[in-house]
Amino acid sequence: MSFPLSRAESRRFAIAAAAAIPLVLLHGCGRQPSDEPPPESVESEPATDAPAVDLSPVRDFPEKFPRRTHLPDMREAEASGAVSNSMFSAGRDLVYVEDDRVWWESDNDGEDDDECDHSMNKAIVLPFRRLVELCAASNATLRVQECYRPSGIHSTLSLHKEGRALDLTCPMLDPDNPNPEKPTLKSLEILAKLAWAAGFDWVYFEVPRNSGPHIHASVRRADPD
Repeated sequence: MSFPLSRAESRRFAIAAAAAIPLVLLHGCGRQPSDEPPPESVESEPATDAPAVDLSPVRDFPEKFPRRTHLPDMREAEASGAVSNSMFSAGRDLVYVEDDRVWWESDNDGEDDDECDHSMNKAIVLPFRRLVELCAASNATLRVQECYRPSGIHSTLSLHKEGRALDLTCPMLDPDNPNPEKPTLKSLEILAKLAWAAGFDWVYFEVPRNSGPHIHASVRRADPD
């Protein structure tokens, strides 16, 4: 069963995102491998002479996004590029993202976990900010379940190891969902559509066998400065 956004809903999301003021703060992350320098400090501050970042959707909302499907119709490595140990540097490529409108799983984990969901590759920050605005336009809290994790549960080919992938839920996108912490399939399909419109290079409605369903979204590596 699909849950397409109506034309009115799509317009509401786009207008709200275009008018939004970005509130993401970027600064150094403390959870890094000991042999890496800290990430570049990128503190955002109001600037009257700087144009506002346009956080409008960059693609049309898909009519449907069934579970266990992805956009575009190609492997993640083709759409977002493969992991490269020689090209990735945590200290250079990661920034720390904070937004009070977002729920971060790593903030609720124990100290022994090396997960740092605030640590994101610079390339993923802009589509993430667009997605935050789209969810906020529906009074829904985006939940970051996973971002950067240098070791542990992911395969050696996972883009989570470079902070170029996010695992996301947003239960309250489904207005009939009574549980703000547990996503429904309807909320996940809507979130997949929003993530694609926000500009991620690969979006997957993932339903794993051994963990909860979520939306996996990833991006290509940014061009060198």
